[in-house]
Amino acid sequence: MKLSDQIVVVTGASGVVGSALIDYMKGRAKHVIGILREAAVDYRPVDDQHSYVTGDLTDRVSVNFIVTEILRHMDSFHAWINTAGGFVMDGPVDQIQGAAWPRMFNLNYLTCLNACQAILPLFKEQQYGHIINFGSAAGESGLAGAAPYAMSKAAVHNLTLTIAAESAGEYTANLIIPAVIDTPANRESMPDGDFDSWAKPEIIAAKIAGILNETDNPPNGEKFFV
Repeated sequence: MKLSDQIVVVTGASGVVGSALIDYMKGRAKHVIGILREAAVDYRPVDDQHSYVTGDLTDRVSVNFIVTEILRHMDSFHAWINTAGGFVMDGPVDQIQGAAWPRMFNLNYLTCLNACQAILPLFKEQQYGHIINFGSAAGESGLAGAAPYAMSKAAVHNLTLTIAAESAGEYTANLIIPAVIDTPANRESMPDGDFDSWAKPEIIAAKIAGILNETDNPPNGEKFFV
């Protein structure tokens, strides 16, 4: 299925990467749906190219309602891109307070897990679907001063590869692994970083579109470093 025939869902729609993905997919995908974080689940159509759904991805019940609401307005969806998450430099491991660990775990891993568990039954039933999860170079090699973040992203990596291994050709699951994404929050957290070398959201969006547009031999269980 070409990208132009796919309905694409993007979590973290209010973030820099999520909003860039939505802008890039409009006009390229059949329809793009952004997930916004709010307590109540609500479907908000914008135009014939895109819509939004509100809900809480850290709450599995809310995620189930999000999926139900999407299917109430669309016949199905074909790709789900998990960009929702957060990043904090919490300091050295021995100085990190206890609340920092579940905070990053919930924002980065639990949101991804809840979404994947909610959509996999649909992808198995229709024997088609793409899951693209956002990992991080920190999830591969660690990051001094950001252990909770690195830990949560390592969990996302393992989850994605496990889902891919279980797919039996019914769907695909792949990882986007940026070194550092060029966002205002990351510039504030790492003011001495080499901003020119950081991954640009629009370049990441183009890469994801290429993955979704691959019809002959779609990748599965791959890590795409950007």
